[in-house]
Amino acid sequence: MSALAVLSRDIDASEVAAVPFRMARFVFWTGIYNAGLALVLVFPPLYRALGLSICTPVWAWLIAGFLAYTSVALIYASRDLARRGALVYWESLLRYFAAIVLVPAGLFGDIGFIAALLGLGDLAIGVAYMFGLPKELGVSHQALLFDRVG
Repeated sequence: MSALAVLSRDIDASEVAAVPFRMARFVFWTGIYNAGLALVLVFPPLYRALGLSICTPVWAWLIAGFLAYTSVALIYASRDLARRGALVYWESLLRYFAAIVLVPAGLFGDIGFIAALLGLGDLAIGVAYMFGLPKELGVSHQALLFDRVG
């Protein structure tokens, strides 16, 4: 069997070795990080004090709702990465999108420089998810992308 065939086949949960605790812990804490950001975005005086300028609180509350959802999804996934790793892998794509939006908005827009820093943080977390999960789970990117890990 070729190496490509081995990497692209479906993975049974029984074939996945115990996931090292460090990736599960990282996913859990990034879920907590999302919850913290969501909480900050609920209170306009708080995010304004941090240098974030959002035109109206409604947009901040909408983003806070998305962050709260992803927080729950990440914490949930961290409990069993061998079966729920695809959720985290897809979150990496969301992190890349956030970086594409936040970095230019923070550098060239009027949202505040802190947005660029948050975007760079999202980029780093996205890279850690996308390349750390396949390595630690012993599965291919394709298996995670198409939820063929459990």
